[in-house]
Amino acid sequence: MKSMTGYVKMTRSVKGYGNVTCEIKSLNGKGLNTNFKLPYELSILENELRKMISKKINKGNISVNFFVNYSSDYIQKFVFMRIKSLDGVVGMENFEKFLPLVYSDISNYIPLVKKVDRNIFLSVIKLFKLSLNSLNKYRIEEGEEIKKIIHQYINILNNDINVIKKSSKNSVARKKEKLTKILGEYNEQLKNEILLYAEKVDVTEEIDRFKIHLKKLKKEESGSSLTFVLQELQREANTISSKSEDIKIIDRVISIKEIIEKLKEQVGNVE
Repeated sequence: MKSMTGYVKMTRSVKGYGNVTCEIKSLNGKGLNTNFKLPYELSILENELRKMISKKINKGNISVNFFVNYSSDYIQKFVFMRIKSLDGVVGMENFEKFLPLVYSDISNYIPLVKKVDRNIFLSVIKLFKLSLNSLNKYRIEEGEEIKKIIHQYINILNNDINVIKKSSKNSVARKKEKLTKILGEYNEQLKNEILLYAEKVDVTEEIDRFKIHLKKLKKEESGSSLTFVLQELQREANTISSKSEDIKIIDRVISIKEIIEKLKEQVGNVE
């Protein structure tokens, strides 16, 4: 079981480029949605990074941000390219006049250094892999904590349904006995029809199905599967409530519905 929420931030020094920080945030989502913020020179990697995410993550809103504190040698590379681009325009004899312009534009134009060394790309991808693995580990660990909470709620539900089973054990017999006393003077046909009504308070079938769904709930790992099982539990609980006249049973059904709502909140965080 994996949670859909997670956060990781890693920084690595990349020779000839600078200190690169990779930040990944993961939030709940109905499907897999990815959003990237990359420096211009790294934008060519976006498709590859998306593929890497899809291999590790099935659901969630994933935000990936890369920040670069450029190294002096990378800046020098920019300056060299900037000088080269201005050479034919201003002439080297007048270049000193334009030198302040070269340096003042560095912060704005560094991303225009398009020719990035292949080793830089490989280092950035390696950093992203480490970050993604760390995020996946984070989501798994959080998922295990959610699993513990879900199992605690399952134990409560199991206890509630057992109480209902015990309370409803003699409900049909009690109902028949009560109706027989009331209908003693009525004709046999009417009595049989009304006694048949007594059978409708029997919730044995619903209790059995509820227990089956509880076992499934304990085994399921994905959010969509867990959501489906919770819907089935809710349906059985509603049927038990509509059939029952015993206040103890109705109180337990209310408790069950409250726990199911709490489970839905937890399951909403599961991939």
